[in-house]
Amino acid sequence: MNHVLARYQRALAGVSAVVDRVPEHRWTSASPCPGWTGLHVLGHIIDGQQQIAALLSGQGPREPLRDPVEAVVGQPVTAWSATCRSMLDLLTTVDPNSCVASHHGEVTGEWVLTTAVIEPLVHAWDLAQAAGFETVLDGEAVEACLTAIAPMAEQFAATGMYAPSLTAPARATAQQQLLALLGRKTA
Repeated sequence: MNHVLARYQRALAGVSAVVDRVPEHRWTSASPCPGWTGLHVLGHIIDGQQQIAALLSGQGPREPLRDPVEAVVGQPVTAWSATCRSMLDLLTTVDPNSCVASHHGEVTGEWVLTTAVIEPLVHAWDLAQAAGFETVLDGEAVEACLTAIAPMAEQFAATGMYAPSLTAPARATAQQQLLALLGRKTA
């Protein structure tokens, strides 16, 4: 199996592991994403997967929902399970070398998954924080994202979608370094 596809599947499994542990009363708890609760984060992850699916299936790019909570249809765990199952099914049919239309022009499916993995990866951590517990993210995915993002962290913050980078603690793990680059406090 292609390593990028496998990495993406592990990132989705990481979200599932977190979603399955969120106590019902914590869906409305604040997340590290300003103004968002755990339910907002989950909706953003679901909406993101639907956007990625649209790209990979040849439907082309679509804009994100204004209110990510709209993506959570029914109970949160059920909504995520259906989205995850659909995405995993789609990944079994994706040719990583095929070209698809995106906001960045024509790109490969592998490029889409390589750049998009940061969303389920980091937002799984955000969701765990909202739920009140720690989670360890997939190490290989963290390293890949850290390598890709470190040179352009300021550009990420400039989009307004990420907080400015923070200084990682001394002897920080790769996960702590990545989260700090994306403006998340880990200690």
